Amino acid sequence: MSSLVQRSIPFFDNISNFTNPLLIVITVTVSLYSLYRWLLPKPIPGIPYNPQAAKSLLGDAPAMIKEVSATGEFRVWCAKQMKQMNSPICQIFIRPFSKPWVLLADFREAKDILMRRKEFDKSSFLSDGMACMGSFHGIYMTGGKFKANRQLIQDLMTTSFLNNHVGPAIFGKGLELMKLFETKMLLSRGRPFSVKKDFEYTSLDVMLEFAFGKNWVHTSLGPQMELVGKMQAQDVDAMMEGKDPIEPVVFPMVPLVDFLNSVYEAPEIVERTINALMPKLQTWWWSKQSWYKHIFDAKERAMKEQVEIAISNFQSGCIQTGIEHMLMREASRAEKEGRAPDFRSKVLRDELFGNIVGGHHTTSGAMMWLTKYLTDHPVVQSNLRSVLYTSLNAAKQENRLFTFEEIRHAKLPYLDAIIEEMLRINAVPVTREALTDTTILGCPIKKGTQVFFMSNGPGFLSPSFPIDESKRSESSRTSKINARWDETQDLAAFVPERWLVRKREGNGLLADDVEFDGAAGPQLVFGLGPRTCWGRRLAYMEMRIVIAMLVWSFELLKTPPALSSYAGLEGIARVPQQCYVRLRKL
Repeated sequence: MSSLVQRSIPFFDNISNFTNPLLIVITVTVSLYSLYRWLLPKPIPGIPYNPQAAKSLLGDAPAMIKEVSATGEFRVWCAKQMKQMNSPICQIFIRPFSKPWVLLADFREAKDILMRRKEFDKSSFLSDGMACMGSFHGIYMTGGKFKANRQLIQDLMTTSFLNNHVGPAIFGKGLELMKLFETKMLLSRGRPFSVKKDFEYTSLDVMLEFAFGKNWVHTSLGPQMELVGKMQAQDVDAMMEGKDPIEPVVFPMVPLVDFLNSVYEAPEIVERTINALMPKLQTWWWSKQSWYKHIFDAKERAMKEQVEIAISNFQSGCIQTGIEHMLMREASRAEKEGRAPDFRSKVLRDELFGNIVGGHHTTSGAMMWLTKYLTDHPVVQSNLRSVLYTSLNAAKQENRLFTFEEIRHAKLPYLDAIIEEMLRINAVPVTREALTDTTILGCPIKKGTQVFFMSNGPGFLSPSFPIDESKRSESSRTSKINARWDETQDLAAFVPERWLVRKREGNGLLADDVEFDGAAGPQLVFGLGPRTCWGRRLAYMEMRIVIAMLVWSFELLKTPPALSSYAGLEGIARVPQQCYVRLRKL
């Protein structure tokens, strides 16, 4: 018997030798498959999503990246998801191994969340992307730091500061822009030319004067005017010889000084960081690079220099510029808190720099869109010109441009409606983060979930989705609904009259005929609630003055289709990829 067992041992050894590797292979395979399943996107129950994306480790990212690479716009891809899933709420899987992002296309619910629901606040997704902006209030949640920074700048949107300091600066820069346009028009001899940089430089110079007044001498528009002013029409003719008559004239550009380049580069860094898979790591890595250091070293040098000038002015009793008002606010706050004022605080420099960047980047893009819509809607352009000439009749009768005081006091509901309609069509998504487990439209939303309020899909540029009232939050159900907004119209069309309430019979567009209603329809371009865009009053003032100047002084003629695309680039704001004009002096 023992001999039989002994003879059998090699047989069992062979089985053991065979099964051990097989067991290892099976274990590894099962483990890898389990890991794969664990790493797959985890959909939120009850919220529609793309089933194919949920089966891929990369989720929706490849499809999204493909489209955004072609269009430059994340919001367009998002709107398509809402329509494909036929739901006011859906989820997408963009960042691997992370929570889904939730898209909401319902203005009523978005307004309720932004204005009333404290379980949502600033998105960490955006805060991480804005790390390069330092201590700017926009990166903070709505707490102590946010409020403290807002307090520093609270004087800068007052009626007195806007009318006495900012408004005249806008008017002066507007005059420079009109002179530049006229010079380019004469040199171009009817050919189109781009005005993208011209609007950007105008807004940049406005923000520099807003912040520093005449203490800052390196403007962007002035050198450009000087360069173009030296050109002769014959120079342009020679440059364009042999080219198609519809080919645009490309004017030379003057390089900007380092600080102004920093203002240009900062929002691009923010946008690229927001789109990165690991924003914090990317910011850390970039901060070690020489190009990154150069940008923010230039920012710090210029800001410190301007702070020193402002301190000297403030201490001598001169308080005019934005930075001087901030010093006054810091001194007042320090006195109340029983401490010495910290005039050289990095918080103060970062806050003002952030406002320069934001005000320049967003308003210039808005003025480009207004120029495009007025060019392509000649009836709207003609109506606006008629309203301006009639409302500012003294200036028209004297054959001159209106003054700042005249345009400031003029009631121009039709111009306000044109601006509002442009903003409605071109708003970018507003983003919030859930601070605790909660619900949206009856669907569970986990703490840390990023929620995007879409403003270019259903409920904005197409009819709203029907929603069961019982699924809305209590505060949403009890909020007032504006029943005047007509969703049977083409909501994607540019129709400024949507924002007007008629006061008397007829087709008149003067202040006696119509009234502007800024709450007539859905609007998220400036956000809502405690985080509403701080600089909106400045933005409206700048758009109002510059566009009124443009329509008063020139007829905007049609441009060739190849130069008239409405494709946009989405970042801090949505800006057009093209903005060409052909002008006729009036």
